[in-house]
Amino acid sequence: MTSISVPLNNLVNRKVYETSKVMDIIEFSILSAVAVLIPLLLRHPQLLVGSAVNFVLIMAGINVKGWKKIIPLVVLPGVSALAGGYLFGPFTVFLMYLVPFVWIGNSILVLIFKWLYAVKRANYFVVLPIAAILKAGFLFGMAFLLVESSVVPSVFLKAMGMTQFLTALIGGLAVFPVNLLYRRYFPKKQHEE
Repeated sequence: MTSISVPLNNLVNRKVYETSKVMDIIEFSILSAVAVLIPLLLRHPQLLVGSAVNFVLIMAGINVKGWKKIIPLVVLPGVSALAGGYLFGPFTVFLMYLVPFVWIGNSILVLIFKWLYAVKRANYFVVLPIAAILKAGFLFGMAFLLVESSVVPSVFLKAMGMTQFLTALIGGLAVFPVNLLYRRYFPKKQHEE
């Protein structure tokens, strides 16, 4: 293992709440279904689809443990959006150039929540805008480079910038009451630093 893989594995294996294996399976199943079905079946508007996807990602950052569960939740929404073919209308075909960056952006959101909220125990409403800005900033930067290189049309600048920021915030606001329910019914995990 490389020197970065051990801390990264430790981070990915963090979760905020002590939940049973059955609850973990139920939670992962519901989040997976939302990650696949919302982009595939609902298709648009991006504000609604993106908010649902970010809900899944933030829940993963808070309480999903392990690579085997995190990776599908990060990857499946982009694959579903491509398969659905409607999110960006005639421009959806260009999404294939952005999907690898979307996966990285999704990972940024999950890992920032794991690090700041699950490990550092920072305030939820401090973590949310930080994670949203970092995800949206990364995606906007990648979209800007692809637009400037004439790989994708400029319509993706808004979609991968401000819209990503807003959908992360909305998804995070939707997670907050769920997080409060978890806090009420499940004890917080005790982590050694």
